[in-house]
Amino acid sequence: TPPGGGTTTSAPDTTSTPIAANAALTIDKTAGVPSGTTAGSTIAYSFLVTNTGNVTLTSLVVNDAQLDAAAVCPVTTLAPGDSTTCTGTHTITQAEVDAGTVDNSATASGTPPGGGTTTSAPDTTSTPIAANAALTIDKTAGVPSGTTAGSTIGYSFLVTNTGNVTISGLVINDAQLDAAAVCPVTTLAPGASTTCTGVHTITQAEVDAGTVDNTATASGTPPGGGTITSPPDTTSTPIAANAALTIDKTAGTPSGATAGSTIGYTFLVTNTGNVTLTGLVVNDAQLDAPAICPVTTLAPGASTTCTGTH
Repeated sequence: TPPGGGTTTSAPDTTSTPIAANAALTIDKTAGVPSGTTAGSTIAYSFLVTNTGNVTLTSLVVNDAQLDAAAVCPVTTLAPGDSTTCTGTHTITQAEVDAGTVDNSATASGTPPGGGTTTSAPDTTSTPIAANAALTIDKTAGVPSGTTAGSTIGYSFLVTNTGNVTISGLVINDAQLDAAAVCPVTTLAPGASTTCTGVHTITQAEVDAGTVDNTATASGTPPGGGTITSPPDTTSTPIAANAALTIDKTAGTPSGATAGSTIGYTFLVTNTGNVTLTGLVVNDAQLDAPAICPVTTLAPGASTTCTGTH
């Protein structure tokens, strides 16, 4: 204030103090519980994004290439110290189920006042997926080519992957097949099936038993190694018995032409059926004694010559 009153004001003087910008973000990614353990199940993720810098960040986005769609953020502008929780969903792939884990990494990005982009360090989650390796087999017997030993039965084996992981190295375990079963494919994705085939040659023991009983399993290798084997499946194929004999009797030259002379007989006995016959005897009431047979058991097609005297 000068002596005469009033106010005297100086010319202005200005200072400019720079404030260094420190744009920074953090992200904390959390995985929810998977909706299932098969391909096509989902995992929900939450992303806690915090502005740890000193400037306001705009246009906030979460970078996660494995999400089914862009993460949803309630706000996209964060003042320093503020946070927001974004959310997204990932659909589990078969490769992830086979690997036994879903590994997922994400970052957050935003735009500081001066332009450009600020991106957080990545944060990763690993979600285990429990493996459930399982196979089933459904064995079917075809019509036998005949009812004798040496006839064949064709088998089909419907194998299904009923687990949640891919099975490779598929084989049929059936010791009665003439050769290893043939499978069109040996790798099965979950839910997939294949039909393998094989042949068995009928034995005489099976014809004699009247049935061919055959059991099979399927085995394969899950992604983690080892072997998974299906429960067994059994077929029983009846073989109709056809027991039959023929006899061809031949008389020798009589030892004389008087009472008391003898005639020697031979009896060619043949098993013309399909089952083994035991306890073989020749029925001839005129023989002086029971006919003598070298063997009393005949396999199908086999013969023996018995002898007797009258």
